[in-house]
Amino acid sequence: MPKLIDHAAREVEVAEAAWRVAARDGVRGVSVRSVAAEAGLATASLRRAFPTQASLLAYCLDLARRRATARLADLAEVTDVDSAGAVLAELLPLDAGRRLEAEVQIALGVAALADADLRPVADAAHDDVAAVCRHVVQALTGREPDEDRVAHLHALLDGLALHLVRAPAGAPGDRVPRLLREHLARLAGEGRTR
Repeated sequence: MPKLIDHAAREVEVAEAAWRVAARDGVRGVSVRSVAAEAGLATASLRRAFPTQASLLAYCLDLARRRATARLADLAEVTDVDSAGAVLAELLPLDAGRRLEAEVQIALGVAALADADLRPVADAAHDDVAAVCRHVVQALTGREPDEDRVAHLHALLDGLALHLVRAPAGAPGDRVPRLLREHLARLAGEGRTR
């Protein structure tokens, strides 16, 4: 009897192999051959799931986006600075798994600037983060957020993520939760004074 293959699980395995290649060798190092070798698959098997490099890269970026969304769905509603910090921390590379996701999102996000196949997925990931920021600002201030506050929080998250990715692996990110909490406390304070 032929071996049954869980195609969805195989696609995730391939994407994770591509993430490792991208983190180690950069986006230019992601090829059908290099990813197949990393995943321990024949190139023909990989091509059945991802016929083009663009389809593989788009799936890789979308998988990181879906995982972040799933983590956020498991969290409590934003009601105060602590719950807001917990939600936003899920978008930061504070552990090895989220660090790899962030490295891939940053690398592929930059590649999307010149790649029309990647652009929609990168834009969707950006919009997801903006929506979370908008929700947090509204929850902390108690009113419809102005876009400057949303953009400021989004820029802070992006900057913190970039700093964490640029730090050596395993370097403590002790300041990051404090910096984020201080910003969120200011937002909550602004909401009470208006």
